[in-house]
Amino acid sequence: MESKQDNFNLCKDEKSMLYDNATGIIGIAIAVGGIVGLASWLGSSSKEKGPEEKMMKAPGKDGYIPRNAFKNNPKDYFKDLGKN
Repeated sequence: MESKQDNFNLCKDEKSMLYDNATGIIGIAIAVGGIVGLASWLGSSSKEKGPEEKMMKAPGKDGYIPRNAFKNNPKDYFKDLGKN
């Protein structure tokens, strides 16, 4: 038969095992969070990025061109298109 002391020791060991598992899980979560944060920090550049230039399908050919350049002077775009 098991004594009360044996039951107490068994519970104490189970609690210790649960705490060890919880500590391991928390450690893994912190490590993953750190890696994600580091990757995010490395992915961002120190240069400030302005708004991206809007692009449009290039009329008469494959690819894209800056929308503002075309809107400012479409006549020259089409004049230069015939040269290519």
